[in-house]
Amino acid sequence: MLLKEKNPNLMGRNVKRFLMLSGLVILSVVSLTACTSSSIEQERKLYTGEATTEGNFRAKQQGHGLNGTLAREMTSGFAAKRIKLMNNMFEDDANGGMSYMYLLNGSARHIVKVHIYRDAKIRAARMEEMYGEPKGNAVLENVMGRTTIRSKGHVSLVYTASGGEKDVYAQDVLQVFEDVLQQIKEQ
Repeated sequence: MLLKEKNPNLMGRNVKRFLMLSGLVILSVVSLTACTSSSIEQERKLYTGEATTEGNFRAKQQGHGLNGTLAREMTSGFAAKRIKLMNNMFEDDANGGMSYMYLLNGSARHIVKVHIYRDAKIRAARMEEMYGEPKGNAVLENVMGRTTIRSKGHVSLVYTASGGEKDVYAQDVLQVFEDVLQQIKEQ
């Protein structure tokens, strides 16, 4: 009689153990499948170069690398003049060029743009396309405002002042541009 009483208990325990073991096996298989598909996706990105492209794009957006150094120099140069670079916007032009745009002290009348390209030839072509001026240094003035361009190698710094406040920051901006461009090495 004792044997018959233990059997239902023993069977119940075995069923519980079996169910727990089965659950663990299923969970392990699901985890392995998820890891494998994730690994396959990472490998695909690695071989197609997509991982490098994504990494570079994130680094540029976060201000790392050479562009980050340039952005930090601009920020510190303007801070020394008590001018804040605000509303930072970033754009990748899909042709190997990037542009950053800032409002000086938050004013839409005073805009600084930093254009960075692979080389000076591409920079000159893009600047002519955007501003109608291939030269590295130029001042363009019209009824709307004044645009000052300063360039060196693959980088162009552009300051646009509009409205009746064209001369408010001009001298300080040009000094910062000069300091930043002196630190750029020709490619």
